[in-house]
Amino acid sequence: MRAGTLLVLAAERPEDHFESAELERIAGEFREHIRALVPMVRARACVLPQTSAGRTAALACIHEAQGHLHMGNGDNDAVRGAVAARLAHSVKSLCWHYDRMAPR
Repeated sequence: MRAGTLLVLAAERPEDHFESAELERIAGEFREHIRALVPMVRARACVLPQTSAGRTAALACIHEAQGHLHMGNGDNDAVRGAVAARLAHSVKSLCWHYDRMAPR
């Protein structure tokens, strides 16, 4: 999951490094990752106190990631690359919140 985000985020312009169909496939995978991560991150966030900054940040990240699920793939490679990058950022952020809230 994280390795895929690094591949896309390392490319300054993903559309120059991936074919159109590959960008669409990658975006689809990131959407699946987001759908899997959201309930896991929410479960960890909701056990924190309501006034917790970590809880607030995680829930905001969830809200933003869910909004990105509604983005289309785009009708040209520049948009496809931007969509894949935005979804990759969401996956990376959700993973970060999940790890940060891990029980110790």
